Amino acid sequence: MLDRKHPTLVASLEARAGVTKHGYHHYTREGQPPEFVAYGELLLRARRVAAALQERGLRKGDRVGLILPDSAQFVDAIYGAMMAGVIPVPVYPPLSLGQLDAYLDNTTHILRRAGCKLVVTDARVRPILGTLMSDAPELREIVVHTKLVASVTERAEMRPVDVRPDDIAFLQFTSGSTSRPKGVMLTHGNLAANIQAIGGPSGLRINFESSAVSWLPLYHDMGLIGFVFTPIYYPTRGIEFLSPLMFLKRPSVWLRRITEFRPTIVFAPNFAWGLATKRVKDHELEGVDLSSLLVAGCGAEPIQFHTLNGFAKRYAAYGFKRTAFLPCYGMAEHSLAITFVGLEDDLKADRVDAEALADGEARPVLEDPTAAAAEERDGIDGKGVIRVVSCGTPFPEHELKIAEADGTPLPERRVGHIMLRGPSIMRGYYDDPAATAKAFKDGWLETGDLGYVAGGELYVCGRTKDLIIVNGRNFHPQDIEWQASQVEGVRTGNVIAFSLDDPEAGRERVIVAAETKLAEDKHAALRGQVKARVLEALALRVDEIVMLPPGSLPKTSSGKLQRSKAGEMFRGAGLGKGGQTGSLGLLKQLASSRWNFIKSSLRKRS
Repeated sequence: MLDRKHPTLVASLEARAGVTKHGYHHYTREGQPPEFVAYGELLLRARRVAAALQERGLRKGDRVGLILPDSAQFVDAIYGAMMAGVIPVPVYPPLSLGQLDAYLDNTTHILRRAGCKLVVTDARVRPILGTLMSDAPELREIVVHTKLVASVTERAEMRPVDVRPDDIAFLQFTSGSTSRPKGVMLTHGNLAANIQAIGGPSGLRINFESSAVSWLPLYHDMGLIGFVFTPIYYPTRGIEFLSPLMFLKRPSVWLRRITEFRPTIVFAPNFAWGLATKRVKDHELEGVDLSSLLVAGCGAEPIQFHTLNGFAKRYAAYGFKRTAFLPCYGMAEHSLAITFVGLEDDLKADRVDAEALADGEARPVLEDPTAAAAEERDGIDGKGVIRVVSCGTPFPEHELKIAEADGTPLPERRVGHIMLRGPSIMRGYYDDPAATAKAFKDGWLETGDLGYVAGGELYVCGRTKDLIIVNGRNFHPQDIEWQASQVEGVRTGNVIAFSLDDPEAGRERVIVAAETKLAEDKHAALRGQVKARVLEALALRVDEIVMLPPGSLPKTSSGKLQRSKAGEMFRGAGLGKGGQTGSLGLLKQLASSRWNFIKSSLRKRS
């Protein structure tokens, strides 16, 4: 159970002194045993980092950037910064050695906005970061982690710092899928409230026998709060970390580590479950056993019923239970999690009328046994039907409401703005009072997400800013993307739908950009099939479809589709007026995106 006597991460880590049998396992290379760091040893390592930061002149409230690909170094550094009262700012490391301009621009923005005085990185990344010193005025030094800890003696003692629940624990910069990243200020009290909800009786019921395997990036909320911070509040048997690139390169590694480590808990975004279903070959599954999993969480991006159900069907023979799936809803501004389904609940999706949903009403469609059997067999929804997965109910002491734009509550099954209130909500955006004021309405956090409640459970439809409005009807891009993904030849989960104003037509034009491995001479037929599929399922006529090679679509560092960026590229390529020339221009821009380079890098290493 959560130790209420220790309301901060620092106090909780100190309470683990002497624990030698349980801790973190850092799996960095296939075929070699992971590096084990017991909770008690972590405390000593964190104190050493804290002492080194203090020797470099950092004081309580100063900010330090952490750009560390190695999970062991990252965990040491983030706890060490907290113990020194310094505010850590996790920044994603470069995932390749090419196309660095956009990475450095984004990183400079974060470090400058946070006012970081120091950056801790590793020897591989350090040469890349040289230009940051001139572009981030307050940055005094970029230091390699090994040199930082070597600069103090084994017996070096950190000066005690009074860390309180109201102190900022760290700055979580948003992924910047639609705008410049903003620094979410989370206090130790925010984290304690959220972690208590995640691991408590209404959450995962974490105990000493709980354990996890995670490949999630540690610089984002799900990987960081869920798998780095939570085990300190709730002492567990252990957590094993894989690198995100290891998973993306070969998803079967994740399944094999689950088999070896026997965890009870894993979490991953929707795309990862699909990747593990389609990219893993049968011969890679010899000896795989997933029966230890009690919780297979899914969040961080729109959840598709057929993706999860497809994983459950394939891996049932390997001990996976569909009831282990735990869809959830969360966001950085709410620390991490907002709603969970019950641990014993089966995967559940609301079958609603597509046209009614476009008009703002989640009208149930009665399930026809024959149609249901076909949907189960083919993994697609019937004509005019959309499945929306239940994300469960809010945590105790946390409130959620569906409202009009002005905050007026809406009844069940009416689609509206998701608004939140409770102890897990951020203090605000760092050094950005205007953005903070805009995020709140009468004490409620405006999430920017749309959804509805049915039977007390939350169903998330999409983002306000991504909404596509055609002839007065609202379409959620996720629904269009899902239908397009079901056409054979289109890469599942690699579709972006967005709209652009068309003054001549007096309406929004609907564009779909989709990746495919098919040769260019087959693109025309594929475009026709996608248009027909979306028209039949959603009664929506798509104006233009752009077919792209694998790895072209822009995504954030956490793998989320960047619809706004795709729209900007579309406009920049002159596609607002249509035409093949514009399509080729978009193709060239998308092909140079950072995510495309990451994928290319992975293919080269394979």
